[in-house]
Amino acid sequence: MATNETELECEVAALYTAHARELHRFAALTLHQQDGASDAVQEAFLRYFAERKCGGTIENPRAWLYRVLHNYLLDRQARASVKREVAAEEMVEPLDEANNPEARVARSQAARQIAEDLTGREFECLLLRAEGLSYEEMATALGIRSGTVGALLARVRRKLLDVKGDHGAVRMGIAEALGSLLHEGGSYPS
Repeated sequence: MATNETELECEVAALYTAHARELHRFAALTLHQQDGASDAVQEAFLRYFAERKCGGTIENPRAWLYRVLHNYLLDRQARASVKREVAAEEMVEPLDEANNPEARVARSQAARQIAEDLTGREFECLLLRAEGLSYEEMATALGIRSGTVGALLARVRRKLLDVKGDHGAVRMGIAEALGSLLHEGGSYPS
């Protein structure tokens, strides 16, 4: 616990170093733009600083930051009434299979199917799990119980297993499916 402002600044700097990239990735995937993601992450860390400066105790800073970021993004989207779509040309292609057209087509088809099948909450769980958050951290970030997180991830797994056959996504793991979805484009589920 920081006892003075200098210690608090060091605490926030250490948290920023440890978690800013993953928070930025989460925000960018949710908003589908880099600029807004940077602003959202800055806002989350600013709110953390303010909470701690006012004497607030935060037991799990990573989960707290995800929750604040998640709520900020929801508020921002509600205010802007933004349709959440990602254009394929905005996505980064994976380097290892970038020159394999058949693999790209298969991943693209699988990504579209996954995007169509997942609800918004399921997609958020998938993103957070791909970032390595525990069930408890995900529950805190989304404002739900950890049992609900487990149920949502079970549904995601079932849906991912259903994306198969011609789509080349037979029995994909969560991380691979998320990678396909993010690298090939698709719509963020509503």
